[in-house]
Amino acid sequence: IVALASAYDIPIIPHGSSIYSYHLQYAFPNLPMSEFLIMSSDGSSIVPYFGDLFSDEPLPKDGWIHLDAKKPGFGVTINKSNLRRPYNRDEKAI
Repeated sequence: IVALASAYDIPIIPHGSSIYSYHLQYAFPNLPMSEFLIMSSDGSSIVPYFGDLFSDEPLPKDGWIHLDAKKPGFGVTINKSNLRRPYNRDEKAI
């Protein structure tokens, strides 16, 4: 969709953006902004989309999101101590 819109210089703005769309937005000139919906429960501050799952999730500051191009993948680090599973992972059950 983005490539087709780009061919005709039609802007696209992903809704509910997160780390999974930021890199796409940096790669195409027709994605001029990102919708960021995650606010604290009282709306007074911006909070990470994924809570404490990542130690370095990029957040908007002064209207901009800065990505570290030197980090692999989506550019975030998983907080392994914060991983929660809805089941007991038992190797014997595999």
